[in-house]
Amino acid sequence: MHCIISRKILRNYFLKNISITSLAVILLVSCKEKETVDIHYISEKFYENVESIEKIQYYVQSKMTFTDGNVSENVGFAIIEREPNDTIFGFSFYGIKTNNNKSTIYKNGLGFLISNNENNFRQVKAEHSLLDRYGGPMVYRDLFKLDRIYKSVNITETENSFILNFVFEDDLKNKITNKTKQLELSKYTFLPRKIVYSSQPDFGSRNVAIYDFDNFKINQDVDKSISEFIQGLNQYELLKEEEATPNHLLNKKLPLISLKNLLDENETVEIETGKITLIDFWEVWCSPCIASFPKVENLKNTFSSDLNIVGIVSDNKENAIKLVKHKGTTFLNLIGNKELYKAFSLDNGLPRYFLIDSNGIIQKEYHGFSSQIEKDIRELIQK
Repeated sequence: MHCIISRKILRNYFLKNISITSLAVILLVSCKEKETVDIHYISEKFYENVESIEKIQYYVQSKMTFTDGNVSENVGFAIIEREPNDTIFGFSFYGIKTNNNKSTIYKNGLGFLISNNENNFRQVKAEHSLLDRYGGPMVYRDLFKLDRIYKSVNITETENSFILNFVFEDDLKNKITNKTKQLELSKYTFLPRKIVYSSQPDFGSRNVAIYDFDNFKINQDVDKSISEFIQGLNQYELLKEEEATPNHLLNKKLPLISLKNLLDENETVEIETGKITLIDFWEVWCSPCIASFPKVENLKNTFSSDLNIVGIVSDNKENAIKLVKHKGTTFLNLIGNKELYKAFSLDNGLPRYFLIDSNGIIQKEYHGFSSQIEKDIRELIQK
């Protein structure tokens, strides 16, 4: 027990000649034992407070800095309702980005993407990617839990907040290092005031995500239920999902492609069509593209005598060169352009792969890397 007795208390004691018993009472009141503020104390208080929350609403500002230096800033709000039996998220939610007036709803296995300015919406497959689409990024998925697995945690205090600084183990599988998280919790509600995530991928700048929270409302004070938001969709037009149309280049001759070599711009390369060829369209900012490099490299080594592989990248040439060298990629890479992107209809996502047979005919298009690419290559070789 830590005890501090002021001179004033002692002076008053002697001046007023109070009894020893009275002094003991004063000491017991004055010498209150201070609770130790550590991660166990904060965890206990956090779960005590969030246990009573069934519904919660908040405003949030977010700022994302990506590995290529691009920054995305959004403002909006979200409502979350706990659903213990939900197998996807464990909660239902409504999130909206007020800067573009697009929102996302999830409840009971149903997902909705809403364009409020156009008064229309689409019903989509309920999956974790909903949190990345339209208003989904405004929904903080870990609102009802604290990190339990970490390398270390340091705690500091301000007048109104506890600040938890987490350091996590490196993710060696995905080559992500220096993972940290700063979580500022209110001392009164134990709800987040601010969160800063930071990590270093094996190439490019640090990824940083910052969330600033404000104006929390809980349970009966929440403005609207998720069900009410869904009912409001009756006033909107339901857009039917259009079937993806096959690329117009399929089953046609590969157009003449003559581009500069990424690693030597003095060399212009024309893609040959007398051999089975796989074209890999990628960009520095596309993490799935980069993650697939080793798989594409493996195809090159597996089918070295039968397959020609060509990568095409258009943006950020300087970092593209650094990345290719850093990854030890040996297949040929060329510098693309907007006209080529348009010709191959690449406006709806990367990575994109095109498989061309030895007659120069484009046989297959792949949205993302899959084992089907190798199967199709083997089939063409056998023919």
